[in-house]
Amino acid sequence: MVLESLFSEKNIEKHPIFLFFMAFLVTSIGLFVSARTFPESSSILTIAFVAIAFMPIMHALFLKEEKQEITEKDMPFSFISTHFDVIHIYSWIFIGMIFAFSFWIVVLPETSDSCEGITCLFPLKSEAFSEQTKVHYQLTGKVTGGQECFASETKNFGSCFELIFLNNFWVMILAIIFSFIWGAGAIFLLGWNASVIGIFIGLEITSKSMESGLIRAISYLPHGIPEVLAYFIAAIAGGIISTTISKKKFLPHELRIVFIDTLLLLLLATLTLFIGAFIETAAIFNYMEIAMAGIIAFAILYFILYIPSVRYRIRKIRHKK
Repeated sequence: MVLESLFSEKNIEKHPIFLFFMAFLVTSIGLFVSARTFPESSSILTIAFVAIAFMPIMHALFLKEEKQEITEKDMPFSFISTHFDVIHIYSWIFIGMIFAFSFWIVVLPETSDSCEGITCLFPLKSEAFSEQTKVHYQLTGKVTGGQECFASETKNFGSCFELIFLNNFWVMILAIIFSFIWGAGAIFLLGWNASVIGIFIGLEITSKSMESGLIRAISYLPHGIPEVLAYFIAAIAGGIISTTISKKKFLPHELRIVFIDTLLLLLLATLTLFIGAFIETAAIFNYMEIAMAGIIAFAILYFILYIPSVRYRIRKIRHKK
């Protein structure tokens, strides 16, 4: 495929930021192609185009990750240290899609009545983002979690936390299933989440102002980063299992190593999701000190996990010399 020829595994790992621009471009092209060919399904097909475009790249990276993890020796926390590169790559693709959807929800016209020239070829917002706008109220909490999290008479911290955690946990399970069945298939699920977030930010910009949209985007970060990171980690776990099974031939103890690694990744993803739901619930109830405690716990956890990754990189550089 074209993306594979333009970006090798080494180039992607060295400069993952290129995937931000590639995700923006592929999302934009997918949006226009799907709107012109299948306008009634363009909101979903756009994400499918992106997933198909990046699947070969992600599958190749999963093959490398699986091979690398079974050869690591005497490396504490190697189960996460060896996967930070893929997390970076997922992150840039995810951010690129958010920017693309935010940009086009602002740029695309509401109607075609006053179009001129090339703008008449632009799809309408209602066509390009029909499915995402349907869940707009769910994302704001006006439908989902209304009684548990927002209604003054019935809201409860524990019930709200449980609702948020279980909803996010179900998304994480889907990320595992998608990656297990289709290898890098979780990109489709992550793309859906990126599209909803991007459109929410874009609608905030169009209805209010650029500053309001940026504030809205920043407000997602405290709980959004842990939640999305949990999905990334779960997707990596599912992708590694899928890659291992597809090999059919295994090295000695390979299955045991992959099983332990995957189990640790899933436990880490669940813990990360728990922290994210805790931060989000505390923010909803305006318990800022509790929310800050969750943010600090998340930062400490990943700082501890990232230190071995730094040592791992330094060791690789020294061996190359």
